Amino acid sequence: MTTSNAIEETPDIPIQVFERFLKALEDTDVSAELVARLRKTLLEEQTFTESVLKVAVLGEEPLP
Repeated sequence: MTTSNAIEETPDIPIQVFERFLKALEDTDVSAELVARLRKTLLEEQTFTESVLKVAVLGEEPLP
């Protein structure tokens, strides 16, 4: 069946959007460390909770 091939070939739209976003950040004066943290969070770990994203952006563990 071609359904399975179509699913395998379908691009992951959120990943593409995040990759473009991170590339745009790299082209600005944003620190490489921030981009690396966001890349790890958005693309590798794919974790999107508020607390995890705050750590990725701010670079600090939140206080309890």
